Order: sequence, then C-alpha cells, then structure tokens
Amino acid sequence: MRLFQSRCSPVAASNYFVRIGFRAGLTYVTIHQTYQFPFASYPAVRLALLFAAGIIMDFHIDGEPFWWFGLFGFSSLFYALCEERHRQTLKTRLYHGTVGFYLCAVVCFGGAWHAAFNVQDMPPEAEILYSYTWQELSFRGEVYRIQPTRTGNYHIDVAVDTTVFPKKLPWVKSYNLRTTLNPDEIPFPADLRLGDRLHVTARVYPLEEPGNPHEFDYKRYLASNEIYLQAGIMSIDAIHTPNHFFSWNSFRRDVLDAIDHNFSPPSASLAKALLIGYKSELRQETEVAFSRAGLSHIMAVSGLHVGFILAPFWLAIPLFWTFRHGKKIGLLMLAALLFFYAGLTGFSASVTRASLTGGLLMYGRLFHKVRNSKNLTAVAALLILVMNPSDLFTVGFQLSFGAVYIILLAAPVITQILPDRLRFRWYGTPLMVVVISLIVQVGLFPLLGYYFGEFSIIGPLANAFVVPFLGIVVPLSLALLPVALGWAGVARALNTPADYFLSHLNRFVTVIAGWEWSWMPVHIESALLFVSWTSALFFIASVRIPRLRWKWLSIVLFLLCINQGQKLCTKLQPADLQLMVFDVGQGDATLIRTPGGKHYLIDTGLWQPGYNSARYILIPYLRAEGIRRLEGVFLSHPHADHIGGVTELINNIPIDTIYHSGSPYESDLFNNYRAAAADNNIPVKPLEAGQWLMPDAATRLFVYGPQNHLTASSPSDVNNRSLVLELVYGGTEFLFMGDAERAQEQRLLESYPRFLETDVLKVAHHGSRSSSTDRFLRASRPAVGILSLDLHNRFGHPHVAAVRRLRNHIESVYFTSLDGAIRLTSDGHRIRVGR
Repeated sequence: MRLFQSRCSPVAASNYFVRIGFRAGLTYVTIHQTYQFPFASYPAVRLALLFAAGIIMDFHIDGEPFWWFGLFGFSSLFYALCEERHRQTLKTRLYHGTVGFYLCAVVCFGGAWHAAFNVQDMPPEAEILYSYTWQELSFRGEVYRIQPTRTGNYHIDVAVDTTVFPKKLPWVKSYNLRTTLNPDEIPFPADLRLGDRLHVTARVYPLEEPGNPHEFDYKRYLASNEIYLQAGIMSIDAIHTPNHFFSWNSFRRDVLDAIDHNFSPPSASLAKALLIGYKSELRQETEVAFSRAGLSHIMAVSGLHVGFILAPFWLAIPLFWTFRHGKKIGLLMLAALLFFYAGLTGFSASVTRASLTGGLLMYGRLFHKVRNSKNLTAVAALLILVMNPSDLFTVGFQLSFGAVYIILLAAPVITQILPDRLRFRWYGTPLMVVVISLIVQVGLFPLLGYYFGEFSIIGPLANAFVVPFLGIVVPLSLALLPVALGWAGVARALNTPADYFLSHLNRFVTVIAGWEWSWMPVHIESALLFVSWTSALFFIASVRIPRLRWKWLSIVLFLLCINQGQKLCTKLQPADLQLMVFDVGQGDATLIRTPGGKHYLIDTGLWQPGYNSARYILIPYLRAEGIRRLEGVFLSHPHADHIGGVTELINNIPIDTIYHSGSPYESDLFNNYRAAAADNNIPVKPLEAGQWLMPDAATRLFVYGPQNHLTASSPSDVNNRSLVLELVYGGTEFLFMGDAERAQEQRLLESYPRFLETDVLKVAHHGSRSSSTDRFLRASRPAVGILSLDLHNRFGHPHVAAVRRLRNHIESVYFTSLDGAIRLTSDGHRIRVGR
C-alpha cells in the first residue's frame, strides 16, 4: 500500500511510493520513484505554452473571435464551478475537472486573442484604400524609414495621418504606408530625412500573395511590420521638418548622423546595423557573408547588445542598496535605460524581447527576489505574445527564445562534461564561448535550416573571436554617440579603435564566409525533424534525472523509427514525373523532376536591372526542396526573359550541361552566361531538330526545333529558332514551344505532322497574337495549356485572339499571371494539375 509521498527540489519533482508485502514469513519493502515535471514552480512556462497552443490552433483553423471567447467563457464558468465544488467535497474527479477546465480556458483565451488581434488580418482602413488600387491618391505623414532597394529604387515608409481622395476629399486616419520611389522618374530628394513631414501623390499598388512555392511572402512581411498598403510615388508635393519637441524618428536621425561622424564610410553602414539595428544601408553580399560566418545575430540588435548595456548596471546594483530609496531610483534608471535603447532601435521585436527578459532579471537582483531564468524568460514571452500574438510565428521570436532555452536547459549539462582543467585555465573563457555557441548553433539547426537553408560550420569559432571584442566596442561606441553632439573631434578620436575593429571585422567575415567548408546548405524534409530535435534536446537536459531521461530517449527513438518508416513508404511508392511551371512574370521557367530523381530546367526566367528570376524564385525553390544539382538547363532562345537567371544559377548551383538553340546572338547577358559557363567548366551544347535525349531511364526528350538549315538573320528571328522539346513519360506527353511563332509552327507541321499531338502544351510566346494558330492547335490537340506571363505587361500579352483560339481547342487553360505557379504530376498514365 502507499505510505507516503514527498516532493524534492523544484527542478526535479519526485514521488516516492513504498509497498510492503509479506511472503513465507518474510517482509518485503519496495521503494518506487517516479518523476513529474514541477509546473507549479514554473507557472509562466505553463501559461506561455498553453497560450501559444491556442494561438497555433487559431492560426490553422482561422476561427472567429466570437466562438473563441465563447469557449473561453464556458471553460472559465465550469472551472469556477468545479473549483468551488472541489473545496466543499475534496473529490479527486472534481480536482481533475478543475485542472482540465483551467487549461482549456487558457488555450481558448490564446486562440481568442490571436483571432482578435492578428496583424495578418487587413484592418478596415486598408480595405477601404484597397478599393482605390491603380488610382492616384495624396498622402501626408511622417517618414520613419528610408531604404534603398537592390533594384536602385527607394522604399520610403510613412506614418500617414491624412489621405486626400479624388475631388480633394480629406480623410484623417492613421496607418502605415510603404511608398516606392523610382529615381529614374523622380529624383530622390537629398534633403529628405527620418522624421520629416512628406506630402506625396502616389498610385496605390496591390499587395499579392506569392505566386511560387517557397517564394518570399512580401505581403506577410509587410503585415508583420504593420504595413498593409503600398504605393508608387508619382510626385513629391512638399517636404518640411516639423518643430516637435521630441520624436523617435528625429532622434534616430540624429544618432545615425552621429554614427556617420564617428566612423569612416566603409565602417559606418556596419556600425549602424551593429549598434541600433539599422540595416538599410548594408549590401546584400555583406548580410549573406555574416550569415554564413554565423555572425548575423550581432546585426540583429537583441540579447547580446542588451547584455552589454546592462552589464555596468548589474555591477552597480550593490551601490543602490546602500542608500534610502536606492532600489526605486535604480528601478527607474533601469526602466529609462531599456526604454531609451528600445526606442533608439525603433522598438524592434528582438530588443523588446531582450529588454523584458533582462529587465526582469535586473529587477529580481535589485529587490532581492528569486531570479528563475526559465520562468522569467517565459514571462517575457507571454508579455510579447499578449502585445502581438502573431510574433509567435516570426523567425526572430523563435530563434531568440529557442536560443535562450537551449542555453538554460542543455548548456549546463554539456558544459559539465568538460574537465575542470579545461574550464578553469586561462583559455577557459574563450573555450566556453565556443562551446556555448556550438550548443546554440546545433540546437537551432532545424530552425536555421528551415528559414535560411544554410548552416554555419565556422560560426562557433567566429563567435569566440568576435564576441569578446564586441563587449568593448558596443558600449564604447554607444557612449560616444552623445559626445559627438558636443565635441565631435574628441568623439571621433576616442572612437578610432572601434572604427578600426569594424573595418577589419568586415574583411575577416568576407574571407571566412568565402571558404567552401565554412557553411553548408540545409534542406528540412519534414516537420517531424523539429519534433525529434526538440525531444533530443529535452533528453540531453534531463540526462541527470534517470527516470525522465529514459522516457525522452524512448520518445526520440520512437520518432526516429517513424521517420525511417516514412522514408521507406516513400521509396516503395511508384515514382512520378513532376513539373513546376514557375510564375516568373513576363518570362519562362519550368523545372522537371524525373522519376529517377534528376532535375532539369527549361528556361531560367527574366532579367531586369537589379533583378533576375533565379535569385528570387528559382534558387530559393531549389534549396527549399533540397535540390543540390541540375543535370541540365535548356535555353529555348537567347532573349532576356528566357535566359535571365542562368548566370545566377551557374554561380550558385552545380550544372552538368547547358543546352541551347545554337542561334547567334549579341548581348551582355548572353556573353556573360557563356563566360560564366566556361569559367565553371560547364559544357554548352547546341541542339537541333531530330535529336533526342534520355533525362533518365524512364523518360525521353525529343527535339523538334530548330531546323538545322535555318539561321537567324535578325535578333527577332531567334523566336522562330526556339528549342521545341517534347517530354515523354509512359503514355503522357508535354510539349514546350519556347517563343515559336507562326513561321516555326508551320515548319513543325510540315516536318512532324504526326508527332505533335500532346497532353500538355506550354503555349508559345506568352500567348502572343502571332503564335498558337488554329492549324497548330488542331494538330497538337492538347488537353491542358499553360501560359507564362506577367499580369500587367507592356506587350499586351495574352492577345485576345490567341486566348480565343486556345479556349476553342483546349479544355483547360492556365495563366501563371492569374493562377501562380502550376504543378504537373504524371504517373505515366494520367496527369494531375495543381499548385
């Protein structure tokens, strides 16, 4: 029978059961120990987990606030009734009911809160303004962000307070607006600065969902910054500097000017990112280099920077204990310091998280409270989710709190393994920095791989070298910023070591990020990896608790078995041919995945100044899908809307062979890709009608064009020398026409009259009037037609006559401009079409 039950430390709660038995005149005593996680010692952890569970549930089911609040009220009512009845009767069933309704109430409140305050939902004012899409309106407000883009334009974010509709009808309503300024049309005003009042006339542009899988969701990104409207500036009507006593935007402007003064031009952009998280002036190459070196976190002002700022205050806390009201004065100074720095960084989410956690820890030390880091971190998470429940789904929130809990749970166990002779020598501190950095990097591996597709191998060593210097550079540089306002020369001289360090840091990062082994691409195949990885971390954290560690080990092994079972089932399934027709705007790009697992691209999208389809669409998709190599790239003809991304692909993805139409052509883009292929030892082979290839053992690729006796007499003739390819798998066929026009279609009808019949037609030349003739469509008899084009293009594609002909001859016609990327799957007998 059970004799007693006792609880030990709050870290590990154990229950002891003693059983006494009698047999053959002997007495047997058995002591049995079990483990229960002591949630009572971590109330904030429990609340944060339950609240987050409700947010996740509402994110997936998109419920109405009314229903969520109804469930919350129902659960709260029954919780109160069960609690009152339990106090009177002390029945175990009522106790369990009380706990269950309490947990349900917290979950329902989380779902209701997310449903009511989801920033992804468009506010009413944005819905009103959206009805004026493609119309010009006047906007007046305060500039709070200016950012040059990679295409040479400028993004100017404005906190609008007045909107003027047509017929000069003013509307006083506050919201955030992203405007785009093209300096080729309107010169960028040199006197425009943060905090200025800006009056502009701008055309409202739609914010659309991403057209391709794994494409950057620009609309969601803007919504996470509470921006729901964008517009293109048509004219700048007025700019003036307001006479505010104080505004954060003006203050940030003055700080940015001080940084420009204290640092040399090569280091100033990096200093702005490092000190206040202002990354608008950083080049993309610099951001990529810091990411691959494992140092991108130093430019996202967060816990590291807040820790540097709070370190002097932490040491000075005993001083506040020595005089009357010292604790209150210290608390006010702490709050002012954290609020001031958060405002300086624009109240970024990462600084808010770090400030809340650091402030709670400081408060605990200042007032002699118990400082439980696990619980206080959960309090910070809970406060942030209450302020903005959608923060749960941001990469910053997940990485920040993930890193903190990895340090709190796993790091103490792992560091204890190191012998004392290593930890307490002179090199012990840098060694621990390497170890902690390695633990965090490995612990965050699934998140880093999922969001960035890369994992830094050299990151722990780079952090061990850089972070100690930052402990000096960051406080020194921040302290000298106000000095620059009064004694500019003195501040510049005293800041010389920091300037010197940042200039060499930039070179150091560029060098190590260029090493091939310093980073590796990562592909996260299944969400099961997140669960398995988290379970493994909990197993490490509980390794000193025997009863608990075996449970977690069992869970880890069970999840690994499920993962292997999934892979086995995938291998046993019949292989399919898969095609992805990308939405690349006014261009063409189609990815083929053969049943044998090989990958080919037909065309590579468009090129424009500062933009190409490979960088923003194709490469993100290939990396997200774990495609490390392309066995072949087919370029139908050398126009920029078909070969626009090939140079970017050559420089980022291994390619076995490039096939082309053999048409002579002269352009910088054409010459650059040929030079890049030669530099990377990639064969470039022409194809002509009558040839055929075997992408793998199960598929055939027949070449119907161009005819070998034709030459391009003018640049426009390359359309009629397009590669025309037919892909055959089993009984299914796919015909790719490039930009073939009426003349090439006629030649195909003369040369291959019985071979043009197909199941899927990749419609020629984006649906131009000169393509897709009635005779050709009658001969090819496709069941599905796909057009790749931009919604608003200067060529007027698709032409009305061409669309009419396509509708007359094809049962299903898809437009990437309307339907987004099109996914085709064939088992050799039938074809499935989807997104």
